[in-house]
Amino acid sequence: MTPRRRAASSILLAALVTLLGLGALAAPTASAVPAPVGLTTPTPTPTRDDALPLRVQITEVSPAVLRPGEDLVVTARLTNTSADQIVDPRVLVHLERIRPGSRADLQVWLDEPLTGQRVGNRVAQATTATALAPGTSVDVAVTVAADSVGLLDRPDTWGARGLAVQAVAGGQRIGLQRSFVLWATESDDVPQARVSVLAPVIGPAPVPADLDLPAPGPTLSELVQPGGRLDSMLAIARTSPDVALVVDPAVLASARAGTDATAAWAGDLAAAAVGRDVVALPWSDPDLTALAHADAPGLLDVAVETSATAVTTAVDGGRPLSARTDVLWAPGPVTDQSTIDLAARSGASVLVLSPDDLPEDVEAAGARSELTSSAGTIAGLVPDATLTTLLADPAELMPDPTGATVVQRVLAELSVLARGSDQGLQHVLIAFPRDADPDADLVERVLAAVQGAPWSRTAPLTALLGARGSTDEAEAPPATVDVPDALAPAQVQRLVGARDATVAFATVTEDAGPLLAGVDTAVLAPLATAWREEPTLRGRLVDAVVDAVDARRVGLTLARASAQYLVSANNTVRFSVRNDLPADAAVRVQTTPRKACLRIEPSETVVVPAGGEEVVPVAVHAIANCEVVVEAVLTSTDGTPLAEPVTFVVRASPTIESVGTAVVGVLLAVGLVLGVVRTVRRGQSARRGARRVHDDAGTRPLPVLGGTPEGDDA
Repeated sequence: MTPRRRAASSILLAALVTLLGLGALAAPTASAVPAPVGLTTPTPTPTRDDALPLRVQITEVSPAVLRPGEDLVVTARLTNTSADQIVDPRVLVHLERIRPGSRADLQVWLDEPLTGQRVGNRVAQATTATALAPGTSVDVAVTVAADSVGLLDRPDTWGARGLAVQAVAGGQRIGLQRSFVLWATESDDVPQARVSVLAPVIGPAPVPADLDLPAPGPTLSELVQPGGRLDSMLAIARTSPDVALVVDPAVLASARAGTDATAAWAGDLAAAAVGRDVVALPWSDPDLTALAHADAPGLLDVAVETSATAVTTAVDGGRPLSARTDVLWAPGPVTDQSTIDLAARSGASVLVLSPDDLPEDVEAAGARSELTSSAGTIAGLVPDATLTTLLADPAELMPDPTGATVVQRVLAELSVLARGSDQGLQHVLIAFPRDADPDADLVERVLAAVQGAPWSRTAPLTALLGARGSTDEAEAPPATVDVPDALAPAQVQRLVGARDATVAFATVTEDAGPLLAGVDTAVLAPLATAWREEPTLRGRLVDAVVDAVDARRVGLTLARASAQYLVSANNTVRFSVRNDLPADAAVRVQTTPRKACLRIEPSETVVVPAGGEEVVPVAVHAIANCEVVVEAVLTSTDGTPLAEPVTFVVRASPTIESVGTAVVGVLLAVGLVLGVVRTVRRGQSARRGARRVHDDAGTRPLPVLGGTPEGDDA
C-alpha cells in the first residue's frame, strides 16, 4: 500500500471510530445485561481537571487475558462526586479493536480527555436500579458476550486493545475510565518478555548512636511495622522467588541489634533471602555521585569491604546471608561518566542506573547494556521507567488507577515489548526507588498476572545479567552532572581527612581495633543516599562526625621540655611521654630547630606501656653558638604526628668547650717544647747524660743512657 493510501485509510478509520463513539451515547438499552449491584459510601474526589460528575473506576477485568470463546466481565464502581443526585445511570462498555502499535500509543489512549469522543465500539451495557446520592457508590458488572468481542483468532492478532467504560444519563456522558483488554489467540507461537524485579531494603538516613542528633523521617521500628515501607518490601519478596532483594547490611545490623520487633523482621528477611538473588549494597548505601565528584574511591572501598564482612558474619540462627557484593546502584537522577568510572575502579561488575538514563524515544533497548570506563567495562542495568512507576506509584501515569487497571496496563506494556522480540528477547527491569512504599498486594497481583500471560514471565536477576546486552549504540553519558542534593566534594574530603588521620594514628599500637571501632560506620553515615532529603541536617552530621573521629586521636602526651643550655657539641635532651591508650604505643620524638645551628636526628623507637610513662632521649648536635626555638613532635614509627607539638628554647655555646680544649692542648705542647729545648741547651752533667766509670783499667765513658762499659764482658 502506498503512503497516500495508508494515510487515507487512517483518516477513514479515525472517522469511523469517532462516529461509533458518538453513536454509543444514543444507543438503546434493551440489550442490557443485568448485573449484581452493591452500595458503599466512600468519599472520593475527582482526580482530573476535566472530571465528570460520576467517577468511574474499573475494579475488575475478568479474565485478565481474554481468549476466543470466552465472555468478558467488566466490573466498575460508580461514585457520585457531584452535589446532585444522579438517577438511573447506564453503564456502557466499549472496545477499540485496533491494536496499539507502540508503548507510546498505550499512554495516548489513557491520556484522552474524559470528554473526548475516542472510546471504541460499544459491545455491552447495563443499567443501575438505584439513584446515586452525592458521595455514594455502586458496583456494576457488565458481561460482554464472546460473540460480541469481535476480535479475530489469528496468530498475529494477539495483544492489547483499548477498553472504555462510560456512564451516561439523560443522553449525556457523566463518567468514563479507560483501560485495556488483553487478547490471546490459540497460537502457541508467542514470544515472551522477561521481567526482573529489584526490591530495595534500605533504611532511614543513618545517625551514629553516640551522636546526639535527630534522624529524619520514620524510624527503623516504624518502617518494619505492618504497612511500613520495609515490611512492604519483605512482603513483595514473598510474592515471587524471582524478586531480588537489594539489602543495605547496615539496616540488617541495626534491626538485629534493635527491638524485638526489628529483630523479628530481620529474621524474616534472612529467611526470605534463602533461595533467591540477594545484593548487598555498600555499607549505608553511600551516594556514588558524591564520592565520584569528590574523587574519594577509598571511602567506597571501605563501604564495600564493610558490607562484605557483614554479610559473611551477620548470621541469623547460625546462617550467614548469601549475597553478592559486586553490584552497585547509582542514585540518579542521571548517571554521569565519573560515577561509572568510580564503580569500575571499585571492582564492581554491575551498576544499576536510573530510569532517566534511557532516552525517552527508545521503546525497548533492553535493560542490560555495556558501560565503558577508564577502568574497564561493566554491565549497566537500566530500569524500565514506565513499569517501575506503574508498580511504585501508578497515579503518576494513570488517571484514577485501580488494581485492575494497573494489571491490564502492565500486561499491555509487556505485550508490546514481546512483539519487539524480533530484535531479540526483551528483558526488562523493575527497580523500585529507594524510598518507594508500594502496595504489596498490588505487586503480588501484577506479578501473578505477568506469569499467567502467554507473552510474559518473571525472571531472577541472574537471568538478566546473563542476557545479551543491547547492540544499539548508546549515547555517551555526560562527563559530570550537577546534583545539588548530593554531599559537596569539600564535605566529603573532610570525612576522608578525618578517617585517614585516625587510621594513621592507630598504627602506633599493635592492636588498632579498639581505636578504630566504629570509625568507618560513622564516616559513612553522612554519605548515605537517604541524606539527600535533608541537606541541612546532613551538614550538622558531617561536623559532628568529623569532631568525633578527630577526638579518637588523643591519649598520647609529650611533656613540655624546659629551656636547655648546651655547652658541648654533642648533647642529649630527654622527653617524657605519657600513654593513656588501652594498648602499648611505639613512639618516636621528632625535633626541628628553627635555625641551622643545631642538628637533631629523630629518636629511637620507644615502647610506652598502656597507662604508663617513658623517657625518650634525643641526640642534639650543636654546630655554633646560638639561641634557637626547637619544636618537638611525638610521632609513630612512620612519622605520623600523634600529639600536639611542644616548643622549647635551646641556648648553645659549643665554642666554650672547643676553646678550653684548644688552650689546654697548646699549653701541653708549649711545655713539651720548652722541656726539650732546656735539656738540649744545658747539656750533660755528672747526674745527667754520659758518665765515666772508674776502675782498674782506667776511666771509661758510659753510654748516655747508662749500661755496661765497652769491652766489659762481665
